[in-house]
Amino acid sequence: MDTCLLAGEIILKNGGETYRAEETMALIARAAGMDNVNSFVTPTCLIMSYRCMDKDYTRMIRTPSRTIDLHKVTLVNDVSRKFVSGKMTLAQAYRKLQEIDRKKPIYPWWLQNLAAGIASGAFIVLIGATWFDILPTVFAGIIVNVSVYYLEAYLRVKIFTEFLAAFLGGMVVFLLYRLFPHLHLDLMIIGTMLPLFPGIAVTNSLRDLMAGDLMAGVSRGVEAVLTALSVAAATAIILSMAR
Repeated sequence: MDTCLLAGEIILKNGGETYRAEETMALIARAAGMDNVNSFVTPTCLIMSYRCMDKDYTRMIRTPSRTIDLHKVTLVNDVSRKFVSGKMTLAQAYRKLQEIDRKKPIYPWWLQNLAAGIASGAFIVLIGATWFDILPTVFAGIIVNVSVYYLEAYLRVKIFTEFLAAFLGGMVVFLLYRLFPHLHLDLMIIGTMLPLFPGIAVTNSLRDLMAGDLMAGVSRGVEAVLTALSVAAATAIILSMAR
């Protein structure tokens, strides 16, 4: 039970799909000899049940916080395949999952922030921005990514965290636009908000819906819509100030 729940929890809180977490938990339980295996996963909760020696066992855990680390999802899938194929014992699988759960991100935090800024600056070139717009957008994109990380420690409501991060990034490009009026404010704002765009949430929502997990798919879709609304509200405020 501990191994199944830990595997599903790592997948769920690191950006994996809910159906992937359910399948992984069920495969591990069946490979361990459990009968009548059932797993149910939502974006914030995992439930596992099975029968062993004429007794039913059920447990539930919650996953209130989630991030994106698809490398850990890949590692959990590898552990699951090895256990199911008999290349790893249950105790070895559990210890390996604990190591994966404690593992730090494969890329350092400063590199993730820098990548977010470069992605923001590079994107606006594709939509017609000039080279003078790139550096302010890169700086603002870094501010947005850093703000989300630190604001989450104080604000437990995700939509407020994303709204404030988007507003801070928008204010940076707005102030730079006031100093240098030749810059393109609208294009810089689009690039600045890029780190907040809910691409993975939308993708997972569609994949869950196609897999038949309607509750998880709809909830992830609503989460993506709320993120988009928070970004849109911050953008509207910045553009109204510019007018």
